[in-house]
Amino acid sequence: MTDLSTQLSAYLDGELDPAIAQAVEERLAKDPTAQAELDALVAADALAQEQFEAELDAPVPFALAQLIKSTPMPEAEVPKSRPIWGALAASLIVFAIGGFGGYALRGENPPVQTAGWLADIADYHAIYASQVRHLVEVGADESDHIETWLGSTVGATFTIPELTEFGLTFEGGRLVVANGKPVAQLMYRDADGVVVALCLQRTSKTPPETPTFNEQSINGFDFVSWTAGEADYVVIGPENQPNLNEIAAAAALDI
Repeated sequence: MTDLSTQLSAYLDGELDPAIAQAVEERLAKDPTAQAELDALVAADALAQEQFEAELDAPVPFALAQLIKSTPMPEAEVPKSRPIWGALAASLIVFAIGGFGGYALRGENPPVQTAGWLADIADYHAIYASQVRHLVEVGADESDHIETWLGSTVGATFTIPELTEFGLTFEGGRLVVANGKPVAQLMYRDADGVVVALCLQRTSKTPPETPTFNEQSINGFDFVSWTAGEADYVVIGPENQPNLNEIAAAAALDI
């Protein structure tokens, strides 16, 4: 890095004395080369930030989320500020680890859904799972209507699974939207009031002969998702929800 690059980096981070900063600004006004280098620094930082934020939107594999949660974080002093090249290098390293490492972790068993679909479902679940009286739009006493109404709206026929063996009682259903597509949300509750939901939307993929179940954690919820027949499915519950895999497998057989 040239002396000019170092100075411009410090200038962008607000680390220069006022007199030196003024001198840099005067040079930028007169020196197109210096201004071009400053523009390149800003563009590189913006690109790194954009790539980093895009990687944050990717779903976190369930096993990795559990490992991160169980690993204690070491205490370390964090500098108040750092040159732009330091931030850029750190962002690129994280992007490289997240990108290539993520493909390594997910390549053998990739999630069947996009982050947008699951993130939307997590947002809805966070709101509705806390409801008591208004948990659903249509109650369980109208199960036939739920199957007809939501099935025709979503564009995928289904049967409401029986999950009482897991201590879950079907409460009813509601219609939500994820990634711009209608989603059927079937709500179950256990004796302690914990809500587990089964959501489905019409798939655009060719379903596999045997469903592949994919585990992920997003926004404080655990997911098990798969594709079968006409639809993409996901079972969502709170973190560390017992038997979520078994619940998904039973739902897949019954739906």
